[in-house]
Amino acid sequence: MVLSLVSFSPAVVVLYFLLGEFEGYFKDNKALFMMILGLGLGMIIGFFSLYFPIGYLSWALGIIALIEIVKFFILLQKPFRLNHDTTFYGTALGTGIGAMMVFVYSFAAGLVSLDLLTVLLVFFISYNYTLVNASTGAIIGYGCYTGEFWKYLSKGFILSAIHGSMMTFVWSFRFGRTGILAVLTIGGVYGTVLIFYVYNNIFPKTIPEEMKEIKE
Repeated sequence: MVLSLVSFSPAVVVLYFLLGEFEGYFKDNKALFMMILGLGLGMIIGFFSLYFPIGYLSWALGIIALIEIVKFFILLQKPFRLNHDTTFYGTALGTGIGAMMVFVYSFAAGLVSLDLLTVLLVFFISYNYTLVNASTGAIIGYGCYTGEFWKYLSKGFILSAIHGSMMTFVWSFRFGRTGILAVLTIGGVYGTVLIFYVYNNIFPKTIPEEMKEIKE
């Protein structure tokens, strides 16, 4: 129960505050569906990736490529392709994937105790994965909206790969919890920068001017 709350709380906060200001530019029920879809995909990918040593960079990058390609494939489908609101649905999709993968990883790693350090550890891991996956989901979604598919898929993969390289230090368990928290702090700052980039640079560009005028 505690593991669930800690794993999913950053996702709820991110969606509420990140998408809340842009309410009206997308369909709430569709965004909710995309988050639920993301949770399901996150569970599948999470369990699948447990068969590989994700503490090693090559395997970590392979899983990251899979995640971003899955986002891309879904957002490229007819209901989303070339539609402005796809950016927001990509955010919801990425948020769900990131949150559920953290839950799976944390449970598999035995991070289920209630001591403060474990709770903080799971929270920071979730914060990292949620922000980065929400950001890359938005970026890939924006590419599916503008038609610059490969450019933004590549951008999403590179940004996620940078973070994934940091996370190899977490999942290798070679540095102790204090060292892992230090890495997660750096990763959290990186994720925060990404989410602010999306908020300030991607979201405003995804809204057609005529829709802004109508809402105003």
